[in-house]
Amino acid sequence: MLNLNNLTNVVAPNLANRKFAGIVYNIVSNYLMPAAGLVMFMYLIFGAFEIMTSAGNPKSIASGKGKITNAVLGFIIIFVAYWLVQIIATAFGLKTILDIFQG
Repeated sequence: MLNLNNLTNVVAPNLANRKFAGIVYNIVSNYLMPAAGLVMFMYLIFGAFEIMTSAGNPKSIASGKGKITNAVLGFIIIFVAYWLVQIIATAFGLKTILDIFQG
């Protein structure tokens, strides 16, 4: 018979003793936020490159500007959502959600 406790310790040894909030915090802070920043940076680079190589083509310039605008708006949405959840959780005293953001 397979013992799941041993399997958990083999796959992720530190995960067995952590709270769910700590796990979510680590995923958000270590993977999701850097990935969002990387995607935003890539879109900024691609948009700028498209504008630079447009050779005056209005459609290419508009497409490049759209990529840059979408990258900035996406960053703002992620940033505001992160802080909005914390503000709402503080205002309503939702300790479980606040624990997620404090690791």
